[in-house]
Amino acid sequence: MGWEPLRKRSGPRRLGEALDQVTSGLRAPRAQVLKMVFEAWDELVGSVMAAHSSPVRLVDGELVVAVDDPAWATEMRFFSAELISRINAAAEEEAVTSLTVRVRSG
Repeated sequence: MGWEPLRKRSGPRRLGEALDQVTSGLRAPRAQVLKMVFEAWDELVGSVMAAHSSPVRLVDGELVVAVDDPAWATEMRFFSAELISRINAAAEEEAVTSLTVRVRSG
């Protein structure tokens, strides 16, 4: 893949459209999906689990989640299929295909 000139447009673009183009280039889902995952984390996983976890990134369908203790990593892995299903239902697309859990250091 080489350099390509910008496509000419006849007028202003919607911000969401521009953000979707950027996220697509980063192999991430639509900007609205990213916003939903990061802003609605508490509703997606529940307040108790949200207090011990946070989404880190979502690239190529892989959601990386950081937790503060190995016990919460086990809980998150157990919950992963349901969480993926919840996110995809809320996004109305298959935005997440896998979940990786990492324990925060320190």
